Amino acid sequence: MYKKIPIYQQLAELLREKIEKGEYAFGSSLPSEREIAETYELNRMTVRKALDLLEKEGLLVRIQGKGTFINTPKIDTRLDTIQSLGKFLTQMGISVTNRVLYCGRRKADYKFSKIFGVSPEDEIYQIFRLRLGNGEPFALEYSYVPFAYINDCEQYDFKVYSLHDLYDKHGIVLMEDHQQLEIVTVHNPQAKLLDLPEGGQVFMLTNVSIDKDGRVIEYTRSYHSSKKFSFSTIMS
Repeated sequence: MYKKIPIYQQLAELLREKIEKGEYAFGSSLPSEREIAETYELNRMTVRKALDLLEKEGLLVRIQGKGTFINTPKIDTRLDTIQSLGKFLTQMGISVTNRVLYCGRRKADYKFSKIFGVSPEDEIYQIFRLRLGNGEPFALEYSYVPFAYINDCEQYDFKVYSLHDLYDKHGIVLMEDHQQLEIVTVHNPQAKLLDLPEGGQVFMLTNVSIDKDGRVIEYTRSYHSSKKFSFSTIMS
């Protein structure tokens, strides 16, 4: 260990390595402050500072009266690919479930007529879902699609099916996905649904998906917990 690095940071790095190597499994409890202090012959204040640092990084979560637990790792998702969130999480080994908050038809009105290039009187279909990974809230999604493109969508249970399943069924091939990422503040009920404090900050991702014929097929605005996700892209 390097003397110039504070002891608590050295301990945090040691524990971080153990977590990344799987010595402490995700979801398992960490030894108590006292046990860690005895193991490494440190005082408990040093141990507490190390755990505070790892908690701020999102690697640990403290539950009063129960202890300190290894948090679910952040999911790094690419901004330069077209992908279904559900399939992406499944590929990461995460069990995905959907809670449908609302679905139904409405008129496009001014905003969505401009987005989709349709008449304000045309109908669109809207789906609001809470996406859960291993039973924990990962994202809150508000999706909109012109009803004419998937006019049998009311037959589907969106707890089970994704919009991408319907696109495949209707021969819709997505070619472009325009994305905009912002950090925003959320309030209830969105904050509560994402298991975040009132006024917490989240990633807000806006997706505009375009098919091979140049039609805007889907507009989705989604809120992603910063505890669960990070976003990356490749510059060429």
